[in-house]
Amino acid sequence: MTFKLKGRGVSLQDMTDKKMNYESAAFIILLGSLTAFDPLSIDMYLPAFPDIAKSFNVGVSSVELSLSAFFIGLSFGQLIYGPLADIYGRKKPLLFGTIIYALASLGSTFSKSIEVFIFFRILQALGGCAGMVITRAIVSDLFDKKKAAHIYSLLMLVMGVAPILAPMLGGILTKTFGWKSIFITLGGLSLISSLCTYLFLPETHGPTLEKVPRPKILSLYKKTLSGYSDLLKDRGFMSYSLSGGLMRAAMFAYIAGSPFVFISVFHVSPDKYALLFGSNAVGIIGCSQLNRFILKHYSLEKIYRNVMFVSVALAAILLINSLFFSHVVAIIIPLFLLMASMGFIFPNSAALGLAQQGHRAGMASALLGTLQWAIAFFSSFFVSFFHNETAVPMTAVILVSTLLALFCLALIGQRDQKHAL
Repeated sequence: MTFKLKGRGVSLQDMTDKKMNYESAAFIILLGSLTAFDPLSIDMYLPAFPDIAKSFNVGVSSVELSLSAFFIGLSFGQLIYGPLADIYGRKKPLLFGTIIYALASLGSTFSKSIEVFIFFRILQALGGCAGMVITRAIVSDLFDKKKAAHIYSLLMLVMGVAPILAPMLGGILTKTFGWKSIFITLGGLSLISSLCTYLFLPETHGPTLEKVPRPKILSLYKKTLSGYSDLLKDRGFMSYSLSGGLMRAAMFAYIAGSPFVFISVFHVSPDKYALLFGSNAVGIIGCSQLNRFILKHYSLEKIYRNVMFVSVALAAILLINSLFFSHVVAIIIPLFLLMASMGFIFPNSAALGLAQQGHRAGMASALLGTLQWAIAFFSSFFVSFFHNETAVPMTAVILVSTLLALFCLALIGQRDQKHAL
């Protein structure tokens, strides 16, 4: 199959026939591995919190700051890679990020204080987010929006395994070799991905292939500000980015609140809670794969809009059940269905948001990621801020997030609505 860079007419056939089929399992696994570092970095070291706190002679709350610092680095670091990927191509900034991630992982391993450890966690996020930004841009380079949604769904199959296996693997490594082995493992995986990227991933961005002159620092700064300003004014892009980000915020409200809700409120044992957490991740993976088949029969816009309405209804049921029912099943069922719906939301919001951004897909991917992760960070904060020893803060933030997501979707112009019919 021959692919062309959208809007550029630059054939990649000669470059890729001998290297990699873009729809092959190898290509999907490579891109999936590059996007998986951030969820691995979040979930793998959670079981090691007590050991890390003991190692640095601090409270667990201080170690929790390293997670918040990682989110901040992850949110705003993406803005750096967007313009670099549009100007210098996809491959070089991606390699730069993976190397930074590997070095930061090594620094985390040999940190002598919690402050130094937090610094390297921020640096780790700044390196790891290159994979999130640039892989989305690569998919946008190669595929139209419907095919892109199909590829994003496949990537979720690879990425979705991370929150299921990462805590388990982190626990085994901590128990067997100590918490530092987690970061040695992450650094090693990053180096392997760097090598595979260097050897097998071709450049997919038109300007790099055509050897367009690179701008100087001042003009790069102006170009970056102008590009992000234009994207913020793009109604369709902002609508899909914000609606997808607010649905991610609903998921992070669940992640932040569910340990207390299930373990403390409903007295679910930690091992059973891990099963519940894993089952929700399986639900997301399952729906992301179902999305691939539904895309063959319905428009991307229609699927996204209808699933959004269903998600709001499930969130409303979840809040009502948390107010009036005391049995854990009343929470588990609508929560599972709501989390599973994210398997439709995440790949489709990314495909729709980046569909018309071919000439600036790197910037668009960066801004999309920054908006979504920043919103998600604040949702977890509100769950903690309104904590009242019940499940209501979690379920209320989830409902507000989904309602705001639906509102943002309604901001799309009439032209997009007619196209979805």
